[in-house]
Formats: sequence, C-alpha cells, structure tokens
Amino acid sequence: MIEEQNLDNFNNLKDEEKIILYSLGVLDNMPIKNKIKLQKLLFMTSNVFEDYGDLLDFEPHLYGPYSKNLDDMLENLIKIGFVSQTKSQYKLTPLGEQVYLRLSPKKGLVSVLEDFKSFINDLTNDELLTFIYVTYPNFTTEAIKWNELKEKRVQCAVQLLKKQKISFAKAVEISGLPRFDFELLSKNEGIKWKI
Repeated sequence: MIEEQNLDNFNNLKDEEKIILYSLGVLDNMPIKNKIKLQKLLFMTSNVFEDYGDLLDFEPHLYGPYSKNLDDMLENLIKIGFVSQTKSQYKLTPLGEQVYLRLSPKKGLVSVLEDFKSFINDLTNDELLTFIYVTYPNFTTEAIKWNELKEKRVQCAVQLLKKQKISFAKAVEISGLPRFDFELLSKNEGIKWKI
C-alpha cells in the first residue's frame, strides 16, 4: 500500500512520468541497462502511440532520437523514490513497483513496451543505434556515432540476425549491402533465417 506521504506524488504523476514507470515495470521490472536504451525504448513506443511522441518531444541528438523531457522526468522519478539508478541501470524501486501496479496501464501499451524492451535490452549500444539510425534516418542529423557505425553496419546486421532480433529483409537494409551479397555473407556465417 502506498503511504500517505507518497500518495501526493502518485496523484500528481504526469503522463510522461507514467510512461517511464510503465516501461520500467514491464517484464517484472527487468532493469533497463542504460539511458540510451530507455530513450530508444520510449522513442520506438512513441512511434506506435503518437500521444507519447507529443509528450516526450523527441528530436535529433548526439545518439539519435532524444527527449530532454524524458531525462527531466526520469530525474524527478528518481528524486521522489519511484525509480532507482545503479551504475547505468534503471529499475523501479519497491515503492515504484507499487505505483506501477496501481496505475494498471492498458494491455496494448504493455504489450508494445514488453516487445520493445525485450528487443532492446540484450543488444549492444552499437547494434541498437545502428538499427535506430537506419530505421529513422531523420534522426541522424546530429548523430555523432553514425559515421563510425556506418563502417560497422554489416557486422551489426549480422549480429542482429544471429540474435533473431530482425528479419532477413531488415538485416539487408541495415547492412547497406545488395541483397545477394548479404545473403552470401550470412550463409558463410552459418546464419539461418526465415523470410
């Protein structure tokens, strides 16, 4: 049960704070490994649920889509004791878990967040950023890593395909290679895929 002193914090939660709590709470409060992954998780979610895109206001930034609003809300949630940060990982505190359960997010939103969180959390930052840069090229204008990652994009595409995170067609797109060349490369790597 939420104590009375925290009830005000609960009652005054903004929608953008709730979406952060939802994203951390899904999959049994599995930690999100760093702020880049949290930013990209909520960016991808905002592309499914446009209301959140307006709330979080993503713009091109050094590491792709970025929301200053999200950073500010995250800091507030840490300050009021709903979110903990250990090294670079973020998760709900026990109080945050109580709040999450009380909020009862919509099933459709939970499902999308679970899918994206599962997708993102075991990727390297390079794999995630390469996926984001290729999928959302309008957000590369300020990106400092894109030039470096362009040289690694074939490797990232191979790794994403090996991890079964993306389709063969998406891997081809990410690699930047002609389909036939990437097909030969993936066969030489022993990768099996479904079309």
